[in-house]
Amino acid sequence: MMKLTLRILVTYLVLTLLFIGASVTVFSIPGNAIEDHVRQSVQQVTEDGKMFTVHVGPVEPFKVGTFSDCLILGIAYCSDTDHPLQSAMSDKFFILDGSPEDAASLMIDQPDNPLLQPVIYSRYWHGNQVVVKPLLYFTTVHGIRVINCVLLAVLLLLMLAMMWRRVGHADSLIVTLSLAAVMTPSVPMSLNYVPTFYIALLSSLAILCWKPVTTNRNCVVISFFVIGALTTYFDLLTTPMVALAVPLIVYMLYKKPKETWRTVIMLSLAWLAGYALLWATKWVLTALITGHAALEDAMGAVTQRTVGHGEQDYMMWCLKTTFMALVAIILTIIGLIALFGKSWQTLRRYSWLLLVAMASFVWTFVLLEHTWHHPHFTWRTYVVLAIGVMLFMRYALDLKRPLALFKKTKTTSKKPSF
Repeated sequence: MMKLTLRILVTYLVLTLLFIGASVTVFSIPGNAIEDHVRQSVQQVTEDGKMFTVHVGPVEPFKVGTFSDCLILGIAYCSDTDHPLQSAMSDKFFILDGSPEDAASLMIDQPDNPLLQPVIYSRYWHGNQVVVKPLLYFTTVHGIRVINCVLLAVLLLLMLAMMWRRVGHADSLIVTLSLAAVMTPSVPMSLNYVPTFYIALLSSLAILCWKPVTTNRNCVVISFFVIGALTTYFDLLTTPMVALAVPLIVYMLYKKPKETWRTVIMLSLAWLAGYALLWATKWVLTALITGHAALEDAMGAVTQRTVGHGEQDYMMWCLKTTFMALVAIILTIIGLIALFGKSWQTLRRYSWLLLVAMASFVWTFVLLEHTWHHPHFTWRTYVVLAIGVMLFMRYALDLKRPLALFKKTKTTSKKPSF
């Protein structure tokens, strides 16, 4: 245990230095080097965001978030190359009447305009800048979207092929087709939505193809610690559960550990430790380096994203709706088990899939306000529920039984009566 703790501590220190170094490096790229591409990108994001908006009731599941993408472009352009460390920690951008979309073009053409309001967005690492900003030197957001489409398609096909070979045909189809369904069409189009899916796919491929990742228990724990840390570095609180659950399911299906619940809980805690520890480190570093009240800002955001501020009626409605959905799903699963369940031993062996599936609801209850405030992207978290339940049904339910019953009923109804 001491050896594992020491290795996690060393991993944490190395990751912290790597994150700082990578951020400082990209924030050293001057904004005027990407000025033309940022201007074109802002226009493209604002116009194309309307093209990908599809309403399903009050929710817009295929909306490309122009707010977050313009925010990312704004941070890329506003970096202070004379003080890259402070700039990387503070992550400044501009808004105009509360909107980064309206400010994005103005900050390039009229940087001294008094209507522009600077915003310090320091509670995230903004690791997406490590990828986005160098790419903006060569292309616009349109080019980045093309790259995303190609890379995500290649990664999905690779994952399908590797799971097909090492896990099973049906399992590989359930996982990859579920991911493809929630990613199409808007995930590759958004700078904000895409990081967690890259992390999920790349880490799953590492588990399937790179033996050092799964050599022993300690290596697996450290691997999930790193996955959690990478999630907090690149993601802006969109769908982090995807980055946990997909590689976790792949690992469990591939390695088939005997102590399923213990393994799921242990690796989930390792992921959570990496996620929370590196996130808190960003707050502390920002406060120490810039003097900005990052801890107070972060704590205020945590309160807002969990219980909201002065929105008791709305939050209670969100809580009741989420709870009713959870109860409905649990009752449905219980009914299916009662009707078509296999042996108790089989149900126990694959019950860990339901534990992983429920992670979607755990995340929703913890970040209740955030989930309901941003349904146009947080809904993708429930791909974890879909994958977990479908895999459980495949293994734990005798799905041939209702078909056999239907055939028997059909045959009986055809018998002549005398």
